[in-house]
Amino acid sequence: MSGLRVSVVIPTYNGAKTLANCLGALSKAVGPGDEIIVVDDASLDNSAQLAQGLGCRVLRLEKNGGAAKARNQGARAATGEIIFFTDDDVVVSPRSIEQLKTQFADAKVAGVVGVLAAQIPFANFASQLKNLWMRFSYLTCPSERVGLFFTSAAAIRKDIFFNVGGFDENYHGASIAEDTDFGQRAWEKGHLIRIDPQLSVSHHKHYSIGEVLKTDFQRAQALTHMRLRKAGQAFYTSVPFSYQLSVPVLGAAALFGVLTLAYPPLAWGGLTFSFFFYLLVARWLIFLFQNRGWGFGLTAVLFQPLDTLAVGAGMATACLRHLFGKRF
Repeated sequence: MSGLRVSVVIPTYNGAKTLANCLGALSKAVGPGDEIIVVDDASLDNSAQLAQGLGCRVLRLEKNGGAAKARNQGARAATGEIIFFTDDDVVVSPRSIEQLKTQFADAKVAGVVGVLAAQIPFANFASQLKNLWMRFSYLTCPSERVGLFFTSAAAIRKDIFFNVGGFDENYHGASIAEDTDFGQRAWEKGHLIRIDPQLSVSHHKHYSIGEVLKTDFQRAQALTHMRLRKAGQAFYTSVPFSYQLSVPVLGAAALFGVLTLAYPPLAWGGLTFSFFFYLLVARWLIFLFQNRGWGFGLTAVLFQPLDTLAVGAGMATACLRHLFGKRF
């Protein structure tokens, strides 16, 4: 096995409820010479004490600055050649670090991104849907040279991380899009980042329906703003083109639906656009039927237009903010 050393960097803010499981799994995965660094982003709970009690290196930030800043601080303190970023609510497999070292034995590889496991400890529809979407979107990407850096499970060579510039600390609060921004910059510089489906982690995050809609609105807003700033340049996204196209198609269906109230014959227009909307998202919905069965799949069929409208609202908001020169 490669003599590479791995530094695991975990930002946490009031994450004590999930941090113990996260660190317990990592302690079984790391090898001699590896280290686990927990960056406590001015938590109000006992996250720092918990991490110290489990033998981790702990960096305590005096002021809450967000996940991007915390990850950068952890990376600066890392002593390993490879930095593995993960979150305080992620549980890795016992072979995850070994799998990383196998990938990085190839000198051409700059970074490796994992995928979310299909199973999570929450049975509710919203949590399952969000987890499966992240799994689906990454599994459908090409595995080689992606412009992605999904920080629930993403590793990179330390020198390359700083050569690319680290995470943009203008992204405040919880992780929204700084990982996508970093992945895009690494891709533009020609670095080889690959997706490894064998690097599978379990994301122990609970969502409500409202939280799914809010998260998708915010992420669509951030990604659209990023894309507008890079107008005329190549842009990499994990969102399938058919799904992107479904947003304006659903918007047209909704417009015809409103116009039908004044002129009923226009109902055919709404039905036609609705048909094409479901055709565009069919691959995603089939994935849900295959993985969770008919009851879950039919619920997703009904929920999908609402979620797509939230995405469309986020995109429209970003366009307006960009028009008036406001940064996300």
